[in-house]
Amino acid sequence: MLLLFGLFKNLAKCTILILLVSCANRLPSEINENNTPKEIIQLGDEAYAKGYYERAGDYYSEVNTYFPYSVEDELGLSKAVDAYYKAEKFDDSRIAGSKFLSIYPESDKAQRVLYLRSKSFCDQIDIVERDQAAARECIASFSAFQQLYPKSNSKKEAERNIIRAKEFLIGQQLNVGKYYLERNNPTAAMKRFEKIKNTTKVSNFLPEVSYRLIETFILVGLFGEAISEKAYMKKKFPNSSWTREASTLIDKSGLS
Repeated sequence: MLLLFGLFKNLAKCTILILLVSCANRLPSEINENNTPKEIIQLGDEAYAKGYYERAGDYYSEVNTYFPYSVEDELGLSKAVDAYYKAEKFDDSRIAGSKFLSIYPESDKAQRVLYLRSKSFCDQIDIVERDQAAARECIASFSAFQQLYPKSNSKKEAERNIIRAKEFLIGQQLNVGKYYLERNNPTAAMKRFEKIKNTTKVSNFLPEVSYRLIETFILVGLFGEAISEKAYMKKKFPNSSWTREASTLIDKSGLS
């Protein structure tokens, strides 16, 4: 009798453990309206704690699917934004973020959501050869963030990201001008470089822009402009290697 009781007790324990494991391993696609919002969020929290960020985001998003506009929906969507961002699923993070901001714009979580949405664009800016869309969205989104939350603790980081995105776009424009130079089209290159110079107040690329202008001036025979640009560089960028390169180029061209 005691043996049977022991076997029954162990069987019951195993059954409970199996149920616990199966619940913990339940996929987001297996969630339905029979689960409570708190249960779904708990599953997301468990996945997040284990580093399964994309799965966590999927769990959190299910709260919106089955319990939209609930108290838990606000929490679930905000957590989905964070989890997808951690997983570097930036499109999914922005989709969740846009949905959150459209439904809960007055939420105390809105600032964090907009920050992550903005940062996700900036994190996609890596090399100058990439498309400009992410950089432009980064600037627009963080500019909106600055306007909405001028006293935010993240305002300096927002400004740094805007500057970085603008620098990226300037670098792309500079590369376009250099492309024209390589294709023996100095006039088109000159227009591109002049546009950068006339529309940019601060950039690490400006010394090179001036140097490239001197190159194009010499190629199209505008020698006076080339000499004037060199003088401008000596005054504006006295310690830049591009200024030294410009002086060498002028000397080699017999214009000094």
